[in-house]
Amino acid sequence: MLVAGRRFELIVLSLICLLMYYFIERAKRGLVPEIRPIPALQAFDEAVGRAVELGRPVHFSTGMSGLDNAFAPQTIAGLSIMKEVASLCGEHEVPMRYTATRSYMIPIAEDIIKTGYLSCGRPELFTPDTVVYVGESQPAFQASVVSYLMESKPATNFMFGGITAEAVQTLGAGAVAGSMQFAGTARMFYFPFILCLCDYSLIGEELFAAAAAVSGESAQLGVIKGQDVSKFVVLALLILGIILGTMGNGLFAELMAW
Repeated sequence: MLVAGRRFELIVLSLICLLMYYFIERAKRGLVPEIRPIPALQAFDEAVGRAVELGRPVHFSTGMSGLDNAFAPQTIAGLSIMKEVASLCGEHEVPMRYTATRSYMIPIAEDIIKTGYLSCGRPELFTPDTVVYVGESQPAFQASVVSYLMESKPATNFMFGGITAEAVQTLGAGAVAGSMQFAGTARMFYFPFILCLCDYSLIGEELFAAAAAVSGESAQLGVIKGQDVSKFVVLALLILGIILGTMGNGLFAELMAW
């Protein structure tokens, strides 16, 4: 038997799940929702073009978070974006480096970048130095990336995923090196650093929306639409509760306590 006060929560949760399922199935049937233009994605061509003009490489990282913790969805979103960047690098013949902090990320990153290069007919761009494993220590990651940024001065530095405190040092070094910087995470504690140090950013759910947009997968786009509608439903319930409470009507309060 459900504890008092949990029944209403279960109803709302069930409604949200149904909305998500509906929009995913709707997208699979061809009614794919559109995502508004995202400035960071629109600037990818400029970022890779800058690398061509300067004759410098592109650096990409998904931060310290891997695929074995609560931040795995953010890492997956970062990898989806990296596939788009790798394709652009292949198209313009720009060398790219990915810094890995988990050993199991090495073959995943290698496959993504190789596929991006191959899609543009440039498989020879992939070298043993394209994916670099620096260990699973945050200080080691920071030291390696900062050293690379200051020595190689890549034209563009990308950092998308469940990034943590390493963003402060690495993005700071990128700014000093003169790199054009892109970063995004759903971890709110690091929003200020990203906004201050980057030319373009993906904040919060923008990271997932951008990953869905570049992947073009109908299911992912359906999820984004379902989330947006769910937010409107929850917001409508909150507004209704405020109005009823202000009028002295306890119906909504009783419903939440049910």
